[in-house]
Amino acid sequence: MKFMNRIPAGNFIVPLVISMVLYTFFPNLLRIGTITESFLSADGSSFVIGMLCFSSGTTIKLNDLKDLIKFQGSLILVKMILSLVLAFGFLFMFGLEGIWGISGLAFVATIISTNPAVYVALLTAFGRERDAGIYPFAGIIALPILPLIVMSVFASGGLAGVNWMPVISVFVPLFLGMILGNIDSSFSDIFAKCLPALLMLLGWTLGQGMNFIEAIKSGVPGILMTAFFLVVTLPVVFMFEKRVLKGEGYSSIALTTIAGVSTSTPAAVAVALPELQPYVTSATAIILTGVVITSIVAPFLSAKLASKRGDTF
Repeated sequence: MKFMNRIPAGNFIVPLVISMVLYTFFPNLLRIGTITESFLSADGSSFVIGMLCFSSGTTIKLNDLKDLIKFQGSLILVKMILSLVLAFGFLFMFGLEGIWGISGLAFVATIISTNPAVYVALLTAFGRERDAGIYPFAGIIALPILPLIVMSVFASGGLAGVNWMPVISVFVPLFLGMILGNIDSSFSDIFAKCLPALLMLLGWTLGQGMNFIEAIKSGVPGILMTAFFLVVTLPVVFMFEKRVLKGEGYSSIALTTIAGVSTSTPAAVAVALPELQPYVTSATAIILTGVVITSIVAPFLSAKLASKRGDTF
């Protein structure tokens, strides 16, 4: 645990990498049927994702969001709109195959992401504990919902042909969790503690669907994708915060990160759209590269900004 805690999103990434390496060389490991296979194989990933959505939902307090929506909410909305424009633009220009080793699935899953853990950590470090309360809303961006909608719209040619059931299936456990968490905060206390364990299990189950050799080959595209993510996204969000919201800039830097849980997006989207399955491994590796880089760059840029402003942390 000490080792995993030293790595950004380590409780998700470390089990994923270990599982990926093991199952690359031993693809039938623990495939012995019944309980063991259901618990430790990729067959259990859908249940874990559902539990993750439900548990996250219990932490969302509607009353806490009211005072945050004007500043943090509008900032997150701008980030989402920009990400969607870039996602559709990339797909229409380069299609599912993409360019320079970056597939459409990899681009969409990466560009539509924010690391809520880094987001909260940075805001708290600079004394913005109240603003960090927007965490659950920011966390929704990291879920496969928006990438699934984008890929479904592109694949079907419009909203009319979208299969909305996979999208609804993500929202149902989320809303159920929200209802219970707002009725009685005890549910939040119970299920919020499950999140680290669920991320560990999700990393293990999803790692089995990835090939370690293919992941290594995706290193350069991962760096290119992350560079684009930072260079294009950060200036726009940063200027909106500074010029329109009259903020300091910490929130926009914190938003320009890639979530470790977004590594699950390619596999989750491919469940609903099987034609995307060939792109899952490379897309996951690209996102994984982005998680590590942005988790290092965001604190570095925040420290530089703090030094310029004379703020302490």
